[in-house]
Amino acid sequence: MLRRKRIVAGILVAGMTFAMAGCGKKDEGKTEEKDSVSTSGSVTEEMTVTEEPGEEVILEDDAPYFHEADMEDIQDGQDVLRIDFDNNSEDGFVTYTNGGACNIKAVNKELAVKILNVGTLDYANQIFHDGFQLSQDCVYNYKFDVRCDIERTIEWRLQMNGGDYHAYAGEYIQIGPEVTTIDVDIKMNEPSDPAPRLVFNLGKMEDMNENPEEHTIYFDNIELGIKDAEKAQKIEAVPVPPRMNTSQIGYKTEDKKTVTIASEKINTFYVINAETGEEVYQGKYNDPIDSKATGNILRQGDFSEVKTKGRYYIQSGDYKTYEFTIDDDVYKDLYKDVVKMLYLQRCGCEVTKEIAGDFAHGPCHTQVAKVFGTDEEKDVSGGWHDAGDYGRYVVAGAKTIEDLLIAYENGEEADDYGIPESGNGVPDLLDEARYELEWMLKMQDEKSGGVYHKVTGLGFPDTVLAVDETQELYLAPISYAATGDFVAVMSDASRLYEKYDKDFAAKCLAAAEKAWTYIDDGKLEKHRGYTNPKEIVTGEYSDGKISDEQFWGAVSLYRATKDEKYKKAVRDFYKENLQMGLGWADMGTYAFYALLKTDPDDIEDIVEKGREAILMRAEEIYQLASQSGFNVALDTDYPWGSNMSVANDGMLLMMAAEINGSDDSADKYMELAKKQLDYLLGNNALGYCFVTGYGTVSPIHPHHRPSQVLGKSMKGMLVGGPNSNREDTYAQAVLKDIPPALCYADNEQAYSLNEIAIYWNSPLICLMSAFK
Repeated sequence: MLRRKRIVAGILVAGMTFAMAGCGKKDEGKTEEKDSVSTSGSVTEEMTVTEEPGEEVILEDDAPYFHEADMEDIQDGQDVLRIDFDNNSEDGFVTYTNGGACNIKAVNKELAVKILNVGTLDYANQIFHDGFQLSQDCVYNYKFDVRCDIERTIEWRLQMNGGDYHAYAGEYIQIGPEVTTIDVDIKMNEPSDPAPRLVFNLGKMEDMNENPEEHTIYFDNIELGIKDAEKAQKIEAVPVPPRMNTSQIGYKTEDKKTVTIASEKINTFYVINAETGEEVYQGKYNDPIDSKATGNILRQGDFSEVKTKGRYYIQSGDYKTYEFTIDDDVYKDLYKDVVKMLYLQRCGCEVTKEIAGDFAHGPCHTQVAKVFGTDEEKDVSGGWHDAGDYGRYVVAGAKTIEDLLIAYENGEEADDYGIPESGNGVPDLLDEARYELEWMLKMQDEKSGGVYHKVTGLGFPDTVLAVDETQELYLAPISYAATGDFVAVMSDASRLYEKYDKDFAAKCLAAAEKAWTYIDDGKLEKHRGYTNPKEIVTGEYSDGKISDEQFWGAVSLYRATKDEKYKKAVRDFYKENLQMGLGWADMGTYAFYALLKTDPDDIEDIVEKGREAILMRAEEIYQLASQSGFNVALDTDYPWGSNMSVANDGMLLMMAAEINGSDDSADKYMELAKKQLDYLLGNNALGYCFVTGYGTVSPIHPHHRPSQVLGKSMKGMLVGGPNSNREDTYAQAVLKDIPPALCYADNEQAYSLNEIAIYWNSPLICLMSAFK
């Protein structure tokens, strides 16, 4: 019989290190050091409501309202988790490895974790369990038994499962052949968490030999129970959206203006002057739409006849919209902040207090980066932080640049948006794009001409400010996707900057042509998309089909040079099944849009296919939008970054309108493009203006490290929006059985819903440039 060691403690705070969860698209999974007494977690403030069973809900003071989460009242003595492995199953435990190797199996009523390789990190081997909740101010008792066939250290944690993944409680403990019983009381001092994670880190600890022998760790009797629920707080669910919505920013006087209501029976709406209370317009709703995306019957009303400047809201029965403005400069401040967001994301330079306020910082990430798998080092400072983390990615940057360049070519030449270069005689969109282009030039390999896919650390950074993120940087391998995108945007830059800086334009063209030699190597059949090396777990931006990037590169080079060899390349690299799109992965629409602006001689058939493809997609968007109730083409599939999809659709509709010229369909496409903007600014099923800092209800807890650290959301960022696939554990916990269009939560843990990105702002910039 083994002797039993027993450790009993009361824990409020513990020093934490890293743990790791899985990594998908651009998702994050790791934990970092942070005190569990921190109150920087994300909880939406509760608003006042009046609600009676069976009656309509009335919004008070235009505030969102909430229902409590679907959970029982918690009481002393209740079990949160009780896992004993008596049925010889793993009971929901899952492994994660990052450079380590392990496997799990329930044996003899214990969970046996065989460690084959400890790796180099304490979280190189990890087992975890999800599917429970922690309530603020509740005291829990946590117990488990553990033993190991060698003496070693492990770490237990109860942690956030998103955001910075910090621990609410945890401890490093020594274990060996004797059974050790951990028995601790834990008070949850942070905001309630509906989706935390129970973790054991079993990788290489500081006190461990470099290569310990293979060994097995055994767990049993894992119990988490409620000890004192007297002060425990209920866990809030997501807001119940308002029944009536319109743009929370407003409209220009001559704009088409619509309101949407979730009601089958109400027929009439009234436009009310918010300052005088006077009814200024009465209208009728159109026919009902059965919206599968929202689970509601939706109806739309048109109030375009209201053209007098002022503040308004719309009312139907007991329902009303948030207030909005009608004025011809209604988008002025919003547009500037949406553009300035890119400046605030700059890396490697001072971001000044005068412009950035609390989000100012000194030069960051200025250290050289190591070319992965080699000893070579390279200066790749500069560029934009991509999203909520501090990585810099060529494919994402290329989409962002192209959107700005298209907006410029379509007439956006303002030079007064409040960035450091404003007033220098160069349009601010070109100034901002150039900052990323200069960085991208550094990402090109001088020898081969190929372009490195990204520069990041091996893992996602902690939740710290940019200047405090100091992990070693690595250049991920050269990719054909990054190189093709590089050729395209550098070619476009060579055309557009020639007016302002001939030397820079020439430099861009030379770099594009050099990169093309890497692509046009006669081995097209061997070209493959990018995947992360196993040691790098930051955003992958994988792309299995790269023909669209390469075709885009060929088209852009031909457009820039008129060289016959690049016209031949356009034909050589064209494929019938080219990936259409305006996202970072599918660039075919950019290619065809550029092709329509070139000399079509000898490639008329390809040009015509491009025209047909854009117009066909525009008509598809139009038909889907007419059935949605909110004028968008998402149907019931709301992907990760659905707000980008909406903004991209707006861009494509603008392209289609341009292609059609004076055709009547041009007007209908431009009108629908404007409605994509209205959706993003509030006329959506959730009643959110999805741009931070604007509207009555907008995200205040984005997954964005500077905002998380400073406890306030940076202005002008477009968040990802509803994601019906719910691709993070927070979303999975709180959005169960929620209709697709409502799968959103304003929480920093919900990175698949509430992260921000430069390439989500950029199509919004392009879209707004046509309507501001």
